[in-house]
Amino acid sequence: MITETLTDLTPERVIEDARQFFTDEGALHSATIVDESETHITLGMFRSRMAISAFPDALEAGRTRVRVSSLRRTDAVGKFLAFIRTGGTEGAGTATE
Repeated sequence: MITETLTDLTPERVIEDARQFFTDEGALHSATIVDESETHITLGMFRSRMAISAFPDALEAGRTRVRVSSLRRTDAVGKFLAFIRTGGTEGAGTATE
């Protein structure tokens, strides 16, 4: 399955947020890093792998296109994409209780 979205975060910030979202202690959907570069990260999850790539969008200047590819349907994809659409770790401190 391939899913895409746009965000105002930089490609580097998206990859860093993916690393934190999936590998930090206590992560809801824990994974291990299989491979990574400046523009992608591949994660090993329970019986599956997920690849996340981030690159400048060709049509909308200043925005980043994020593509998530996985072999199996997983709730983690939607949760991660919602996380980065709302500002990722940059937007985490702006939420009100």
